[in-house]
Amino acid sequence: MYKADVLDARKVKTICQRMKDLENDNTPVRVALYGGAFDPVHSAHLRVAHYALEQAQLDQVIFIPAAQSPLKLHAPRTDDAARLQMLRLALVGQMHFEVDPYEIEKGGLSYTLDTVRHFRERMGNTELYWIVGGDQFEQLERWHRIDELAALVTFLVLARPGSALQPQPIAGLRYQMVEAPLMSESSSEVRMRCEQGQSLKGFVPSAVEAFISEQELYTNT
Repeated sequence: MYKADVLDARKVKTICQRMKDLENDNTPVRVALYGGAFDPVHSAHLRVAHYALEQAQLDQVIFIPAAQSPLKLHAPRTDDAARLQMLRLALVGQMHFEVDPYEIEKGGLSYTLDTVRHFRERMGNTELYWIVGGDQFEQLERWHRIDELAALVTFLVLARPGSALQPQPIAGLRYQMVEAPLMSESSSEVRMRCEQGQSLKGFVPSAVEAFISEQELYTNT
């Protein structure tokens, strides 16, 4: 049994109690949803979440692995169970972070609007945010029913250092820039290193590295 399985219930209990305390004070809970393939989750994903947590003064960040992104032609390389387990391992000890399998359990194309509506119905007095990279932010006009989505969330936009992102011409769009240094880690880089038998030290948390090795993921064998 992995340590992630042991701590998961404790983490959920702590987060739920924090939300209950805030609701009793009539203070909106500030929650960011962080979607993606996470194939695999890597160190930059975690740093992005920490920068968003601090700069937007969030109470919680929820990582939501996608079943299939409508804007990506290829499916994730690894199965759903492996991606979920890697996220759980990566978030051990991160009390403000949790994983939610909603999109995987729902299946099919993972439209952000559907996911946000799900969490809006599930969470009461909550301010919802959605974490996006600068490249995704510049493509918001392509997103499914973006006008409806913009009315439900504030986007937390991770901009590359020195980049000058322009606001999208979308009615009601709300966003906040998240400042962060240039980060080189990527899921494609991790997969390539696995294929070439290179070390993943520094690219993924050690528990994720061990899991990838044990399961022989991304080796094309």
